[in-house]
Amino acid sequence: MRKTFQVGRTQVYPLGASFQEEGLRVAAVCDRKKKDGSRCEAGVILYDRKHTRGIKVPFPEEYRVGAVCSMLILGYHDQDGHYLLYQGEEIYQDPYCKGVENLYRYGAVKKTMPRCKAGVPRFDWQADAPLKIPYEDLILYALHVRGFTKHMSSEVKHKGTYKGIVEKLPYLRELGINMVLLMPSYEFDEVMPDHTLQTMEEAVLSYKQKLADNTDEKGDRKPRLNYWGYQKGLYYIPKAAYASGDCAITEYKDMVKTLHENGIAVAMQFYFPPEVSPVEILDILRHWVLEYHIDGFHVMGEQIPMELLAGEPLFADTVLLTDRQYQKGQERGRSSLGFMNDSFLYDMRRFLKGDDNLMDSFLYHVRENRLEMGTVNYIAKWDGFRLLDMVSYDRKHNEENGEDNNDGTDYNCSWNCGVEGRSQKKSIVELRTRQMKNAMTLLLLSQGTPLIYSGDEFANTQGGNNNPYCQDNATAWVKWHLTQGGRELLEYTKMLLAIRRAHPILHSQLPLRGTDSRSCGYPDISFHGQEAWRPDTSPASRTIGIMYCGYYGQKDGALDDSFFYIAVNMHWAPQSLGLPKLPKGLAWSCLSTTSKKTAEIAVKEAAQEICVPPRTIAIYTSVTASVETDKEPSKEKPAKSRGSQARVGREKKNTAGNEPIGN
Repeated sequence: MRKTFQVGRTQVYPLGASFQEEGLRVAAVCDRKKKDGSRCEAGVILYDRKHTRGIKVPFPEEYRVGAVCSMLILGYHDQDGHYLLYQGEEIYQDPYCKGVENLYRYGAVKKTMPRCKAGVPRFDWQADAPLKIPYEDLILYALHVRGFTKHMSSEVKHKGTYKGIVEKLPYLRELGINMVLLMPSYEFDEVMPDHTLQTMEEAVLSYKQKLADNTDEKGDRKPRLNYWGYQKGLYYIPKAAYASGDCAITEYKDMVKTLHENGIAVAMQFYFPPEVSPVEILDILRHWVLEYHIDGFHVMGEQIPMELLAGEPLFADTVLLTDRQYQKGQERGRSSLGFMNDSFLYDMRRFLKGDDNLMDSFLYHVRENRLEMGTVNYIAKWDGFRLLDMVSYDRKHNEENGEDNNDGTDYNCSWNCGVEGRSQKKSIVELRTRQMKNAMTLLLLSQGTPLIYSGDEFANTQGGNNNPYCQDNATAWVKWHLTQGGRELLEYTKMLLAIRRAHPILHSQLPLRGTDSRSCGYPDISFHGQEAWRPDTSPASRTIGIMYCGYYGQKDGALDDSFFYIAVNMHWAPQSLGLPKLPKGLAWSCLSTTSKKTAEIAVKEAAQEICVPPRTIAIYTSVTASVETDKEPSKEKPAKSRGSQARVGREKKNTAGNEPIGN
């Protein structure tokens, strides 16, 4: 490498490094000053492919504009070259770099700073583009890139990598999801600082009285990891340690392109601390849409400029998820914004285990679907209990995290079904499987956009750990060997997803109002009790029938959908529900039930009544009636019960507080 380079003037923005015809263009924020108030020398250190000692190329002070320095390094065209930035004595990575060396395996303590790549490999996207799936059609599947396939039971060749996700494509397609939400997969240092390591060591010693739990095979202390990755990083590039080869950029793009070819969109989580400016956030997300064809983002942090992001024309078809509700309505219809609905998780969990005074909240969540923004529902996610743990533990068990079980939320709204932790008792196992199937039914047959966390669909467990942020091991990884209950849950989830995809009434584009706006004789959604059209929403009620009217499920204005009746009984005793009569020529048929006691749920034709077993949900759909069962059109007038329907449609009340276990 030459010892000196000539430099020329170039444009100030964009920040970062890129090759031009004349050489390498570099622009960076350089605002550091000495104690006397003068500016520190700033510039670029260039390295060749053999990582010999770098050559410093300072930014000419006369090229500075404000706090931004830029230059064109003439004649430098080494596509395999690397660089770092410096100000004074400090050497650091370019926060706007578009690539970084893949020098270390995941979790290794970095002895040298990985250098930034000056060149970005070309990639042939062909005709690929973001999929533009609307909120009402989305089925989200959240996963950790490493944890999804790292466990030996995943049976993939490239475990814990972007290629590992591609290897699981047949499974994802069979499951029926159409968007993966990746936990942080931008470049970040998963190894926590030394002072945190000491804290971890002391905590483990105090809990288990042995150092072995924090050492490797050689007896050296293991580094404490931020497995989840919710921290500041190099936001413009994919994480190198999640790649199976040397080039994370190409492997990541291959993953996105292959998922798109199979009808699966890709969304990413980003965590931005307060020091990241709104303008920079906007630039980062633009980059991922343009350079990586990303379909959506879940943007996390305390000061997220959602109005700015929503107003960006480039994001008109991009899913933009936030943890806070967007307050201003969109007169022109639904925007690209959506919010992560934590209240669905807590209210549905409490309803599932049989708490009092939750019927109004339950029905609010079932029909919640907004014009101005999307609503993403989930009953389990990355932080908090897994679905199986939610029905297996009354309290968290985070001792392995080394914080004396003081980390993680204590408000889990869980019920262990009678035994804390694992159980071989047949009745307990059956009840837990039924409760998980109930949970999936509530999630996938409610309006809004459902989100499943990877592994929950087949009862993956974290052993009661509700905060495995530092667990890069089997605790947090997805275990793919299925139990009998896991297989049963997986097949049931596949069935629910297939029903949801096939029937627009189950994921309506427009909010369901509980009124007969089409004058067809039925409201779009209605609720029923022991008698049809008379729902019981009293504080002690745990049983309800929900009917979706197929006349409001027209697809492209061409076809009427089926009618659906969801019979929900979260009581610990059998309960009766009245079935509303269907239009002439149609009859109710039991499509599925979460209970094994299917004989108890047969429709009593004469009384139009069903008996639902304890803690069970049954799904009915309309079928063409036989000659023997063909009935006269119902003379019932749903309008007579409009008062009851309006009563359950009011805005959700605050139901927080201590709850008894309902059994």
